[in-house]
Amino acid sequence: MNILLIKEEIKNLVNLLNKYSYLYYVEDNPEINDTQYDMLYKKLEKLEHQYPELIMKNSPTQRVGDIVLNEFKKVEHTTPMLSLSNTFSYEELLDFDSRIKKALKTNDDIEYICELKIDGLAVSLHYENGELIKAATRGDGTIGEDVTENIKTILTIPRQLNDIVNIEVRGEVYMPKKSFKIINSEREKNNEPLFANPRNAAAGSIRQLDSKITASRKLSAFIYNIVNSEEDTQQKSLELLNKYGFSINNNYKLCRNINEVSEYIKYWELNKKTLPYEVDGVVIKINNVNFQEQLGFTQKSPKWATSFKFAEEELATKLLNIELSVGRTGIVTPVANLEPVNISGSVVSKASLHNKDIISELDIRIGDTVVVKKAGEIIPKVIKVVTELRTENSEKYIFPENCPSCNSILISEHENPFTRCINKNCPEQNIKKIIHFASREAMNIDGLGDKLIINLFEKKLISNITDLYSLNKEELINLERMGEKSVNNLLLAITNSKKVSLDKIIYSLGILNVGKKASSILAEYYKNLDKFISATYDELVTLSDFGEITAKSIIEFLSSEENIEIIKKLQEIGIDPIFENIEKEENIFSNKIVVLTGKLVKLTRNEAKEYLETCNAKVTNSVTKNTAYLICGEKAGSKLQKAKELGITIINEEQFINIINNK
Repeated sequence: MNILLIKEEIKNLVNLLNKYSYLYYVEDNPEINDTQYDMLYKKLEKLEHQYPELIMKNSPTQRVGDIVLNEFKKVEHTTPMLSLSNTFSYEELLDFDSRIKKALKTNDDIEYICELKIDGLAVSLHYENGELIKAATRGDGTIGEDVTENIKTILTIPRQLNDIVNIEVRGEVYMPKKSFKIINSEREKNNEPLFANPRNAAAGSIRQLDSKITASRKLSAFIYNIVNSEEDTQQKSLELLNKYGFSINNNYKLCRNINEVSEYIKYWELNKKTLPYEVDGVVIKINNVNFQEQLGFTQKSPKWATSFKFAEEELATKLLNIELSVGRTGIVTPVANLEPVNISGSVVSKASLHNKDIISELDIRIGDTVVVKKAGEIIPKVIKVVTELRTENSEKYIFPENCPSCNSILISEHENPFTRCINKNCPEQNIKKIIHFASREAMNIDGLGDKLIINLFEKKLISNITDLYSLNKEELINLERMGEKSVNNLLLAITNSKKVSLDKIIYSLGILNVGKKASSILAEYYKNLDKFISATYDELVTLSDFGEITAKSIIEFLSSEENIEIIKKLQEIGIDPIFENIEKEENIFSNKIVVLTGKLVKLTRNEAKEYLETCNAKVTNSVTKNTAYLICGEKAGSKLQKAKELGITIINEEQFINIINNK
C-alpha cells in the first residue's frame, strides 16, 4: 500500500480519536459509543504496529504512560507562578475596579476579560520548536515539581503544536465530572477509599510516580496564559493559544466595563452546574497588556487581575470542642473540632475560629450547632451559631489565660485581636520556628520535614534553629526510618544551607509581619546581619512598603537577647552572608523603556532582561510610543511591525551583544 496513504490514514485516525476523547471526557457529549471508539482505536494500533516510523507524538496510543519515577525533580520557574487576589462580593468587585481606575488615572471604563476559574491544579508547560519538553506544578510559586511524563498522558495537552515556536504557557489541569464519577465507581468496586472531589483527584493523579496511573485517570486541561506574550491584549493571547492547538476555555468573554463583568458572574453562578467540569469562580483580567504592565504586581499577585469566588455551600454541624494551636510567632489560634460534615465535596471536621474575639462575637459554646462554610473553598470557617438549637445548660467558652503548650501567661493587646505566648522557650512555638526555618522558602533544608523536626525536638536533640548545625550521624542513624543514605543526604542539606543569601536568612528568622518581600528590602538596606541587628525604628519606617506595625515587630524581635544570641550563633556557624549590590551600568538603556521580541540565539530571554535591569532599564512586554528600544531576535512578529510604525529604534541581537561587550 502507498506509504503516503497510510500516513494520511493514521493522521485522520489520530485526529478523530482525539476529538472523540475530548467530547467524551471534557464536554460530556459523546458522538460515538464505546464499541465504535474501540474499533477505531484498535485499527490505529494495528497500523502503528505495522508502520512504527509513522507513529505521531499526539497519538492516543502514546498517552498510556510508561514511565515510573523514583521522585519528582525540582523545577525553578523562569517567571514566578503567582496566585490571584480574591473578591467575594459585588461591592469588593467595584472596589477593585475603582482601584484600577485610580492607579491608571482615568475615569473611562476599563475593558476586562472574564474567564471561568477552573477548580484544578495550575501547571506550567514549556515547548521548544513546537514540542513539549517540560511541565511543572506551581509548587510554592517559585519552585515546582517536574511532572512532564504525567502531563504527556493528558489528551487535551498537545505534545506537538501547530507551529514551530518556543513558548511557555500556563494552565489548569482538572478532572472532568464524568472521569471523577467513573474513577470513584471503580474505586468503590475495589473497596478503595473514594476521592473527596475532582480537584483533589486531579492533584493526586498528576503527582503519581507511575505515569500509567495518571493516564488511567482521564484528566484534562485548559490553557489560559502565554508567559511573556508578545500580544497586546489577553484576548489575542487566547486566540493565539487556540491557533497553536491548545485547549482554551471558550466560555471567556470580553467585557467593556465592570457592570458587564457582574452580569457574566451572575450568569455563571446560576449555570455553573451545567458544565462538565467544576468551577469555583470567575477570573477577571484587564484586557490591555500595556495597562497590566503599568499596574504591575504585589509580592503575591498581579494588581491587574482578581478572582470572584462563588458563594459556597453552608451546612450545620455540632461543635464538639475547641483546641488551641500555637504558631511560630506565638499567636494562639482557636480551632473548632466538628462532627464531620461534607461541604463542597470534601469532609470537614475542623474549622478556623480565627481569634478569641470571633468566639465572643458569635457567642460560640461547646456543644452548639454551628453553620460552617468554606472561605474561598479552601479553609472551613464557622460563620454563625444556631442559637435555637442551644441547650439550656450550655456555658460560654472562656479563652484560657495560659498557653496550651508551655502554660505561660498569654498576652492580649487592646488594639490587636490576636492572643500571643511570648515565652521564648514555648515548645510548640519553637517547633514551628524550626519548621519555618527549614522550609523551602527559607533555608530550604531538603529532607527535614515536620515529623522529623518534631521527633528531633521531642528526643531533645534540638531545641532551636542553631541546634540543627550540631546534629551528627550517630544521633540521626538511631532514629526511626532514618537509614544511612537519608542521614547523609540530610547532613549535606544542612551544610549546604549555610550558603543562603541575606534576604533568606532574615526571612527564616520568622519575625512577625516580615515576609519575603520585606526580607529582601531589609537585606538591600542593611547589607549584613551586624547592621540589621542594630536597626532602629526611625530607619525602618522610612523603608519602602514598611509601616509602623512591621517596624514595631522587627524592633520587638531585635530587643530580645535570645533572638540576638541566635543570630550571633548562626554567624559563628558560618551563616553570615553579605548583600551583593550590583552596580547599575550606565549605557544607552539606562532609565529607558525596552521591549524584547523574537527568539534570541546567543542569549536567553532572562539573561537579556537581567542585563537590562542592571542598566536600570525598564523591560516591558508592549510596544508603545514611550518605548525607547526594541531588541529583536529571530521570527519577530507584531511588535517589530509596530515599532517600525512608531519609529522606535530597533536593535538586533548581534548589536545588543556588542553593546554588552562595550564594542
